[in-house]
Amino acid sequence: MAAKSWCLIIAGVWRAGLLAAQLPAADEAFRRGRLAEARAGYERVLAADSLNVRALYRLAILDGWDAKLDRSLARFTKLRRLEPRDPDFMVAHARVLSWSGRTQQALALFDSVLARAPDRADALAGRARVVAWSGDLDRAERLWRAALALHPDDAELLFGLAQTLYWHDQPALAEAYLTRARRVAPGDNEVRDLARTLRALLRPDVRTSVDGAGDSDHNDFVAQDATVTGALGAGLRGTLRAGWRRATDQAGHGSSYGGGGFVVAALGRRAELRTGAGLRWLGPDIGPSRTPVTAEVGVGLRPARDVSLGLSYSRAPFDETAELIRRGFVLDATELEFELAPGPRWSISGTAGATWISDGNRQRHALGGVLVRVLPGLQLGPFGRVLAFRASPLNGYFAPNRFSVLEGRAVYSWQRRGWGLRADAGVGTQQVSDTAAHQTEWHFGVTLSHGWGANNEVALVGSITNSAGATSTTGTRTERFRYRTLGLRFRQGL
Repeated sequence: MAAKSWCLIIAGVWRAGLLAAQLPAADEAFRRGRLAEARAGYERVLAADSLNVRALYRLAILDGWDAKLDRSLARFTKLRRLEPRDPDFMVAHARVLSWSGRTQQALALFDSVLARAPDRADALAGRARVVAWSGDLDRAERLWRAALALHPDDAELLFGLAQTLYWHDQPALAEAYLTRARRVAPGDNEVRDLARTLRALLRPDVRTSVDGAGDSDHNDFVAQDATVTGALGAGLRGTLRAGWRRATDQAGHGSSYGGGGFVVAALGRRAELRTGAGLRWLGPDIGPSRTPVTAEVGVGLRPARDVSLGLSYSRAPFDETAELIRRGFVLDATELEFELAPGPRWSISGTAGATWISDGNRQRHALGGVLVRVLPGLQLGPFGRVLAFRASPLNGYFAPNRFSVLEGRAVYSWQRRGWGLRADAGVGTQQVSDTAAHQTEWHFGVTLSHGWGANNEVALVGSITNSAGATSTTGTRTERFRYRTLGLRFRQGL
């Protein structure tokens, strides 16, 4: 027995000595950023002592950084049973809770820490960040500023306020706080990446698109548009644009060219004004050319963090097809739009408006849809649209006394390493006039994109549908009708 007892004592001493050596080595690897080596060291410590608080804490952090959130939270639960009131453990636990979307639990934990230490910077930052992620940017900004009053040179707080201001469409003010954050933490990758994004947002960029479309009634067009956008001052951005279109049909062809510009001015923090003007030259193959004036004015409002409204007026030529270019019609249109996000998984949008055509006709329309996120990247919901013309003249455009469509819609989005894919599809029923029979309606569209840098992107866009309301061309509008589009988009920051 004596020999056995001595062996156990020696083994225990050896084991304690081994742990004493392994834990500092793992801590040193963690400090130097050798995270795989640190993880292996902490795992060895935990295998020898399953209640080692230091190893549990560091492994929970590493699991969170590796996006193994469930495992991280399980470790924190065990750790908090051992040390329920350690503020460092509570703050780290709350961070992982926020990463996993458990915002209310995270806020409660941050508030518990701040109840005992009201000036603790990492808890103040964590609370403000969770509030910002939840969408309440006004409250988040107040929390960041209150925290900075206590810690004016804290890099995390400066970065957090800059990020929230960026999300709140105040890039110039965000850049000022980010400059301070870079002075305090010049090597921080998050600060550097946001600085690159803000520079791209504030500098001019060029966008161009090439589009083509055709239908089963042999109405086709190809068009190219280009814009240059840049900041004109605090809260003011301007855009110059130019474009051309060539349309063909069975009777001939027509072209249109134009240019103009508009400015967008911030009206406080919850509203903006957009106004612009230009000219568009219409050149038909038969008949005189025309040069109508184009114009637009609109107001955008954000009365709450999850609500946006827009009211606009525009004047433009009706140049979708060769026949319409020959006729030289001009459209005056008003539009009321809204978007509502009552929860993180829900989005509701709608539009209502009226259009006056220079031949004396008038169109009214409304559309709306609901999308619900059911899986990561996948949204489902209903969509409806209705339009009606006052008269149905044979003037070269689709003008039913009533057209309606109701469909179920699916939208899937995927992004990885700069690549993006978006596909949307729908199927439902449409009625071309109030006396016509219902027809099956369907559509499918896909966008493949690749982005690089802060604001550079190229995208290929395509769609096909049998919807009678997809185009303004005249035709039979039976289920044999098809409308196809193909486009290329390019964006380059200067």
